[in-house]
Amino acid sequence: MSAHKNHPVQTAGFWQGAKDSQAIIFTYLPVSFAFGVSATQFGFSAWEALFLSCSMYAGASQFLVVALLGSGTSIWMTALTVIALDIRHVLYGPALQNLIQDRLNLKKTAIWSWGLTDEVFAAGMIKLSQRRQEWSESWMLGLSLCSWLSWALGSFLGGLFADQVSDLPQFLQAALDFLLPALFLSFLLAAFEKKHTFVVVVSLVVSALACYFINMSAAIFIGIASGILAGLFKHYVLKQTDEVSI
Repeated sequence: MSAHKNHPVQTAGFWQGAKDSQAIIFTYLPVSFAFGVSATQFGFSAWEALFLSCSMYAGASQFLVVALLGSGTSIWMTALTVIALDIRHVLYGPALQNLIQDRLNLKKTAIWSWGLTDEVFAAGMIKLSQRRQEWSESWMLGLSLCSWLSWALGSFLGGLFADQVSDLPQFLQAALDFLLPALFLSFLLAAFEKKHTFVVVVSLVVSALACYFINMSAAIFIGIASGILAGLFKHYVLKQTDEVSI
């Protein structure tokens, strides 16, 4: 009688990460192209649009950046506005670190964490939550780097061909505005687990109320705070912990 050996799960490499970034790339290209077009309308060149996307890489917030700078707003005020809008990114690193069991390579971590957008973070969370043994920094590097390159390429092409597509139909512009949130939500739904229901429901309800009674900007901060408080309440008061399986 032959014994069956359990072969260890092979970790995903760089090219697998590049392959898994396809959904992100197909979303980033049209949105970043629209950013390039928008940047030229505010007086920026294609190379300047490329520089903004390479150095800032703030996703949809870049549309606001070029609008503010193009209208004469100071760099400092623009920077503070973008920081306020993207403050959620501060939580992405610790959230991933909580699930990563391997020792991290500083050089690789510095590169892929630079490209830690909403969508890349969500894809990483899915891999760590559902297929932890396949996760590797090389995979994360491929996912992050290819997503970043696609955003930069789309921005440059948008700036280059802005004259040909300067007047986008309103329905197409509305579709582009919804692409990034839709992709992020699809990743979140894929990673959702029943044990997270309490925190998610509290965050959604509080954020919706804040958005209705106050404004969208306040709802972002209030939603983050309510999620943190709900998690603490669940852990310390309800005594419910999320067991991490390896």
